[in-house]
Amino acid sequence: METRAKILEIPRLLRDTLEKGAQEYETLIRRVRWGESPVYICGCGASLPLGAAGSYLFEWIAGCLALARSAQVFEAYSVLALRPRSIVLVISASGEDAESLETAQLARSRGAVPLALTRSADSPLAKACEGVFLTRDEGAEDSAAAAVCQLAALCRIALTAARLLRRPSAGLELLEDELKRSPEQMEWCFTQLRDALRSLQLELRALDRFWLVGGGLYHSVVARMAWRFCASGQMRAEGVEASDFLSGPLPRLQRGEAAVFVSGSHLRAKRFVHEAAAQFKVNGGKLFSITDTNDRDLADRSDMAVLLPPASEVGGSVLALALLELMAASGAKPPRPAA
Repeated sequence: METRAKILEIPRLLRDTLEKGAQEYETLIRRVRWGESPVYICGCGASLPLGAAGSYLFEWIAGCLALARSAQVFEAYSVLALRPRSIVLVISASGEDAESLETAQLARSRGAVPLALTRSADSPLAKACEGVFLTRDEGAEDSAAAAVCQLAALCRIALTAARLLRRPSAGLELLEDELKRSPEQMEWCFTQLRDALRSLQLELRALDRFWLVGGGLYHSVVARMAWRFCASGQMRAEGVEASDFLSGPLPRLQRGEAAVFVSGSHLRAKRFVHEAAAQFKVNGGKLFSITDTNDRDLADRSDMAVLLPPASEVGGSVLALALLELMAASGAKPPRPAA
């Protein structure tokens, strides 16, 4: 598990990813033909949860049909539907793992265009692809910096594609400006919300299990963090999409169970989050939330709320992921000394 000091480096790495990637991403997007068939997004290993975020972003912002697939499902099913020049975006932090390389090679063998989202232009994955969207993160394959930079890079790619492929709009410009400010906002959140995160962490560590619930881009955030908390051995969490939680586990939950709802006032799927939160409280659940200050309905319904600055689904999801990664790192048990 990463140290808190490593997490505090994320704003710098995120700033480098966004600033240095701006022109690189635009050049690559101009070179590739988009929109003729679905974009397949394959997150490999620890990057798997971010595939769903990529599909939401491409459909919502860029207007391109996008399908998120694991490498295994892509190989077994999706590859049969590939058309010549279909785009396959493979996400892997290091680009060194066999899974990502095999996915790119399989896509190329079917006449598709494999693209990589990774940190190294010299990795086997990058060399097997026709183009690379570089991140500037550091650490292990499953590092917090990798996850945050990958999510922000997907936002940048979708926004750039929308600007180049569709008519520019004031809404896109606002989202781009907000994404540019996200490193600065992240630094503010790390400082100002430290005590609130610590209080939430103490509440959660006292529980046998809790749910992480999110919709839209926040769905990828909670899926990633449920894995992170369980992998660290400090908390047992289950991540679920808000509408699935509403129709699946929620009616069967017992009184006294706990859930953390991760959302924002501009979430497009906010209705499902609020409906699930309201029903959860009626059922006697203990409700925590991470949302922005304009999401008063969710905050007022919560037993405890960590309030972020007002943000869109783009900026809010990046901030929420970074804060949850900080909370996970701050609560990690120190490693045992070598024998």
